[in-house]
Amino acid sequence: MSVATRRRPLPALAFLLALSILTGIVWWRVLHRAEPSGTASSPSQSQSARCTPGSRAVKLPTPASVTVTVLNGAGREQLASTVSTQLKGRGFTIGTPGNAPALSGVAEIRFGTAGRPGATLLSYYLPGAKLASASRRDAKVEVVLGSGFRALASPATVSRAVANASKSC
Repeated sequence: MSVATRRRPLPALAFLLALSILTGIVWWRVLHRAEPSGTASSPSQSQSARCTPGSRAVKLPTPASVTVTVLNGAGREQLASTVSTQLKGRGFTIGTPGNAPALSGVAEIRFGTAGRPGATLLSYYLPGAKLASASRRDAKVEVVLGSGFRALASPATVSRAVANASKSC
C-alpha cells in the first residue's frame, strides 16, 4: 500500500471525540436545567387550582393553623428572620428560623403527610417555590429560601389565588 492511498484515522477520531463531548454537554444542560421561577406578583401555573371534571374545591387551612419554620438557604444575612416576621404578620405560627445548605431557585416548601394543606397555602405566598414531600407525619411546614427569593407575594395576590383555589369547579 502506498503512502498516498493510506487513510489517516486521526482527523476522523478527533471529529468524533469533539462531537461526543458536545453531545454530552447538551444533555447535561438539559438534565440539570433549573425549574423556571415565577415572579412575586402571580402564582405559577402549577400552584393554581385547576378544575377538572369531578374535581372538588381545594380546602385550605387558615394561616394561624399552619406552623412554619423558615430556613435561609440563600446565604443572605438575616433573611430567615425577616421572612419569619413577615409571615407572622400575615397570621402564620412561626418556628425558630435558621440556616440551611445553599439552595438555588426561589424556595423549597417541605411538608409531611399532614402538612400538605398548609404547604399548599404557603405556596401562594412564595410563587415559584417547589413543594417537596418529607418523611415526617406532623403538620409542620419547613421553608428553605433559595438564592432566587426576592419577596413574598402581595396580600392582594395571595387573596386572589386563595379565592380561586376555594371556588368549586
